[in-house]
Amino acid sequence: MAQRLYPNESGEYREARDRLLKEEQALVDKVKAIAAMRRNLPRGGEVKEYYVFQWASGEKLGKAVKLSELFGDKDTLLIYSFMYGPNWDKPCLSCTSLMDGFDRAWQPVTRDAAFVAIAKAQPEHIDDWAKYRGWSQLPLVSGYKSTFQADYRCQVDGDDDQRGKLMVFRRQDEKTFHFWENELDSNFLDTVWPYWNLMDFTPEGRPDRPVPPLDFQSKTAERYMSASDRTALARAR
Repeated sequence: MAQRLYPNESGEYREARDRLLKEEQALVDKVKAIAAMRRNLPRGGEVKEYYVFQWASGEKLGKAVKLSELFGDKDTLLIYSFMYGPNWDKPCLSCTSLMDGFDRAWQPVTRDAAFVAIAKAQPEHIDDWAKYRGWSQLPLVSGYKSTFQADYRCQVDGDDDQRGKLMVFRRQDEKTFHFWENELDSNFLDTVWPYWNLMDFTPEGRPDRPVPPLDFQSKTAERYMSASDRTALARAR
């Protein structure tokens, strides 16, 4: 019989928990193995141009900044492109949920790598939204005047048809190379998404909703949802 670890747990619970523990360990091992494969990727493509963005927050609002400058003193740069187009009423709820977490994670991450977020919206729109959400750490830039989002598949049919993308670039031999990007749909970003991961630990599991519960709606973002996601969102309200 398995040794019981917590007060008043049944033998049935402990046996089931031990079976689950084996699967949890297998998942951790798989994640580590995939990370090792990622680290061993051959060098990706060199960026095709010297992309120039505009700062989208703080005293530098609207000023130009090159992609190469975003590295600072690091050789690795993470960029999250969040869904907020030039003509959107509000950003994507899911991207906003991710950005809430990224803003708080910025400080420890940047001990080892640079970390920046970009959107296609105008700099002043991004700045207004950052103030509304209380984002204060993660540097924000606008790709409004750049082809960056189109080149790196952050959009489909025009500047307002945006997709959430996490990208990694590497600086080597005074050149910048594309290292990795999520090529699966946005659910792949669950691996770095506090809301869904925490709900997975609950007895109820993930709520039946396509996006996290937030205190706003985005009519523009809903237009790019699938019909089933729009139905689920309406049901969750």
